Amino acid sequence: MAAIVSIVLVATGCSDEPASIAATEPAPEPIPKAQSSSAPSANDQPVAGQIRDSQFIAEQAIFTHGTLELRQGSEFFADLAAEIVIFDENPAKKTYTVPTDGTGITPHLRLNKKLEDQSTPDQQTLVSDYQLKLVFGESEALGVPFTIELTAAKNQTELQGSGFATFGDIKVSNGRLNRRYESLDTLNLLARQYAAESYPDVIVEKTFGTTLHTSGNANPSTAFVGLEGRASDDHVITLKLQFLMEQNGWEVVNELAANQIHPAHPVLKSLKGDLRTVEGAKAAHVAGQRFESHLQQQLVVSDTRGTSIRCYLTKTADKASCRAAANVETSDGRDCQRQNYLLTNQGAEWVYESDLLPTQSVDYKSGKVIEGRGPSKYSCSA
Repeated sequence: MAAIVSIVLVATGCSDEPASIAATEPAPEPIPKAQSSSAPSANDQPVAGQIRDSQFIAEQAIFTHGTLELRQGSEFFADLAAEIVIFDENPAKKTYTVPTDGTGITPHLRLNKKLEDQSTPDQQTLVSDYQLKLVFGESEALGVPFTIELTAAKNQTELQGSGFATFGDIKVSNGRLNRRYESLDTLNLLARQYAAESYPDVIVEKTFGTTLHTSGNANPSTAFVGLEGRASDDHVITLKLQFLMEQNGWEVVNELAANQIHPAHPVLKSLKGDLRTVEGAKAAHVAGQRFESHLQQQLVVSDTRGTSIRCYLTKTADKASCRAAANVETSDGRDCQRQNYLLTNQGAEWVYESDLLPTQSVDYKSGKVIEGRGPSKYSCSA
């Protein structure tokens, strides 16, 4: 599921920038080596057939959280997909059949299809009345090979073939991790690999604040991944890694200090693009610096596990209202820190003018501060 500009997804914690994707779900364990998995061989027959009377060829197979997903389509929601829920996190060298032999849990089948003029798929769920033989091979570092025979006649579905299901939304090319694939799981995996190589005495326990940001075709993509783990002396440490999409794929280009947040330290020092893209990034940088200073003064920046900056510019890009949010770990759970700023464009730079209330923003046409809707109380995002 390649990254899609202007869609923001947050699993836990905060997203980080507009036109970004964020999540904090950890990558698969154990930490695999990028070169140690193999893609399907040339003799494999790719999974193909039909799903709900539409022709289907599997473009991606993903195994995660006990579910094998076969996908066709590059958008976040696949055009067509079959999800086989086997309720087993470790399928290596196992066979799953429906009807079952009377033991174990019967796999569930979900058939997803985007109908005309729909952006999200329609789903049909089956717990019986279909036939399945799903065989997994030996598990490898980045995934597991499989073969499948599936028939759901009443739902006009029939699939067969073999493939290599990756652990999470990653891609494997010529037996190696595809570092140019823009997905959150790819970033989480690379961050963990980097930590294992650079800090062998640190055991990574979870990721946080993962964000992928694109700013038009003229600029390379950037990303952030936070890692939390324990050193050999058992104290908790955090690693804050900034990524840049370079010629050979994602590379870690900077490590932030524990008392820094990445919106205050953008990887790209300048952007190419239209006025609003360029000035919006500049305004977000200034707001990020001010928000970082606020979190430092409150003595919570080291416990911050996700940051979000979103700026709204006037039509002429002479003023901006910026919302900032941070998800902070506390002894009682998590606290959402928020700040709102009014900025003025003085030509060479953006400068802070005043704080704003959570419900305030600048009017697009007039540049005056107006009352509007406040932030959602259900999530900590700008």
